[in-house]
Amino acid sequence: MTADARRIAFTSKTLHHVDLERAAVGALEARDFRRAFALADRRCRILPHPGARAYLLRAEALFRLDLKDAAVASVAKALELEPDDLAAARRMMAWGDGVKQIEAARSIARRDDDPDSVKSALLLLEQSGQDSCARVDFLDEEVKGWVTWRGADDPHLSLAQADQSSTLQLPADPRHRFALNGRRAASFRLMRPASTTSQRLEIAQADRVIASIQLPANRAPDRRNAPQRPLRAGSAETPPLTIIIPVYRDLAATRACIESALTAIACTPGATIVVVDDASPEPDIKRLLGELASEQRIRLLTNAHNLGFVGAVNRALGETHAGDVVLLNSDATVPKYALQRLRSAVRSTPGVGTATPLSNNGEYTSFPVANRSNPLPSPDELDLLDELAGTANSGMAIDIPNGIGFCLYITRECLDAVHALSDDFYRGYLEDVDFCLRAAEAGFRNVCIPSVFVGHEGSRSFLGEKRSLVLRNLRVLEHRYRRYATECAAFLLADPLRDCRAALELKLLADEQRAAAPHVILCGSAIGREIAIKRCRQLAADDERGLIVHFRTEGQRQLAAIFAPDGEIPQSIALDVAAPEGREALLKLLADLRVRSLEIAEPDRIPSACLAQLTHHFTYELLITDTSLAMRAAIGAGLHPDWTGLVEGARHVIAIGEDGAAFSVSVLGLQVVRPSDPPARPVRHPPVSGPARLGLLALHSNAAEFRFVRALSDQLADAHADAGIIVLGTTLDDLRLMQRTNVTVTGEIGVDDVAMLIEGHGITKLVLDIGEPAFGHPLVDALLATGLPTAATEWIPAPAGRGRKTDLKLQPGLDADDAVAAVLDWVVEDVRLHPDWRNGRHRREVGARFP
Repeated sequence: MTADARRIAFTSKTLHHVDLERAAVGALEARDFRRAFALADRRCRILPHPGARAYLLRAEALFRLDLKDAAVASVAKALELEPDDLAAARRMMAWGDGVKQIEAARSIARRDDDPDSVKSALLLLEQSGQDSCARVDFLDEEVKGWVTWRGADDPHLSLAQADQSSTLQLPADPRHRFALNGRRAASFRLMRPASTTSQRLEIAQADRVIASIQLPANRAPDRRNAPQRPLRAGSAETPPLTIIIPVYRDLAATRACIESALTAIACTPGATIVVVDDASPEPDIKRLLGELASEQRIRLLTNAHNLGFVGAVNRALGETHAGDVVLLNSDATVPKYALQRLRSAVRSTPGVGTATPLSNNGEYTSFPVANRSNPLPSPDELDLLDELAGTANSGMAIDIPNGIGFCLYITRECLDAVHALSDDFYRGYLEDVDFCLRAAEAGFRNVCIPSVFVGHEGSRSFLGEKRSLVLRNLRVLEHRYRRYATECAAFLLADPLRDCRAALELKLLADEQRAAAPHVILCGSAIGREIAIKRCRQLAADDERGLIVHFRTEGQRQLAAIFAPDGEIPQSIALDVAAPEGREALLKLLADLRVRSLEIAEPDRIPSACLAQLTHHFTYELLITDTSLAMRAAIGAGLHPDWTGLVEGARHVIAIGEDGAAFSVSVLGLQVVRPSDPPARPVRHPPVSGPARLGLLALHSNAAEFRFVRALSDQLADAHADAGIIVLGTTLDDLRLMQRTNVTVTGEIGVDDVAMLIEGHGITKLVLDIGEPAFGHPLVDALLATGLPTAATEWIPAPAGRGRKTDLKLQPGLDADDAVAAVLDWVVEDVRLHPDWRNGRHRREVGARFP
């Protein structure tokens, strides 16, 4: 593709993502696969969030570049976003292997309308040991599909609902299009009976089940229309409380859940447990439930046919006529006093329809990291979390968009107004959200009670297909409630539960008795944060714990956010250190933690008043991450006078990596401590034919980087028209640089992206810094590990005969003009620049190109 063909008018910020996708398609059609990769990969890194289509475009380009592993990984990402995307499934079946390939084959067999694709999928499934398969399509009035199997016995189809069932034999059709090579097949089509509850369709052959599918109700009861909120009846008596636990699989989780609930109801007057055996296939579960029911410890309802979560819950709700209810997943663990305090909080809070406690795995209500599945604490840890939550957040109720079904408290007033769970959601996902949104329409509040904590292990059934089911049901939900997505986004942005999580974290930190006090690393930028996280990993390798205090400015506030990079507490504590009371709170917190030492990175980015107090109260060390302590970035320049006192008071000066240590010795004149850090394993990349392609790491997104890239682009276009620059990161103005035919800006990247970017772009050389190094940054380490020739500042000259001749060693303190000229000669001439280049022999005048 010519330079003119590559020129794209990337002028619209609002339509940039569309322009990228269109240009990527055009590049694929023109067989310019590197260009197609560059465009599609950038689309995958920018807002708005990319869909499956963007990842498939990138996968196609990678596959055409013979980068199969990266292509398969990109297809896997597309399937994560859109599990039912047939284009992605076809590629995974063709390119992938193992479990992912088999899952893709199942998806194609059950949903693809192309007979040849289905035949290939069935053959692959049979080769993997699956000798039967079925496709079921359903509408309100009919069910149709086909089934394949091997063996003499013909399968049968059964359709069951609460009060009736029917069975249909499926004789083999020898002329069926999928009846090949000994495989038998049959098609079916039948009318669905009208039902206001879900139906269970099952296809079985002899003693094995080929397919089992829950069909949603095809008739809606009239009571669902425009529910009106009734007034709460006043009563001095404590209303009864019914705990409803649907059970299907997993004996261990079921036993733990019921035992914890039994302990909890013993402390909750008027509470009872109703367990619904939803036709569990596990004899041990049936035995356990039978024993508990015979001892009258639970009330047991048994379904003859599996009705799914919604059907099981609705049956129990239909037989519970008074009092509030709690829907409890069978993989939840309830602390001893949780139900008692949950009921008390709900009954003392006006207008509540549903309430959800904090949990380790509760989406909005997750702790310590919100919206994440955190590990399930032990029973003793859960009791402590619940006790401390009760102290930290007593009397609080925070409104949330919807409750979460792992432990959903529903008041009787709400239940009488909203009635049962909806059958419109396939396989029991998001029906709790629908119920809560209907409750909100009826005037009730959905709240989180942060003074209660309940454990939740997470989905233990349908693990492989859960995302597909959730996304399918989410489309129904968003169609029904148009404002729901916007309300969720606003809630996530505001994060009103953050203060509640922080309060609980402070209680936990005060309660903890750690054998080893933590090291605390202070930083003040995104770059410093990444280096601090790396430093914490070094500490963890020595069995020591590291915490990070990240200072950032938000409006008039100067926040100190304290977090543990390993995902443990704390995660949500943020103190405003612009005010004296905020600084005192930070000092007290660190003192209570019995900090072993402070490691101060980026002191110029830490509020001066806060820095002075911290260094006065704690032993500290300096962590060299950049050149900010120097008078100037030149050999022998020495310390800036502003930092002399800080350095003299430090116990040690720590440098991460060889370059940081060399800078400290040669520029600052300081002796440093270097932590042990196992070197990254080199990842060699095969040589790339074609024009030079320079990868330039952009970490700062500042004016200096932008001007450097623009000037180098100008000169490179004159000297080598086919050479290109790939900016690894973001800049001040990506679109303006992307308008140049020899510049591509990737967007934000991570360490795991490096190998794909090097090979996809065909990068031949790397520029790691242009005078603003980030010592110890993980991206620098990952790029060095590629083994490609690199350009970087040389803080201490290598001894004669050592060092690679292919690398460009930039002298410290180089101005922008000189750096551009040096890199240009290195790229174009492909030789190491002569040491006396600064006297003008290799100098190119480029300053006029700067703004």
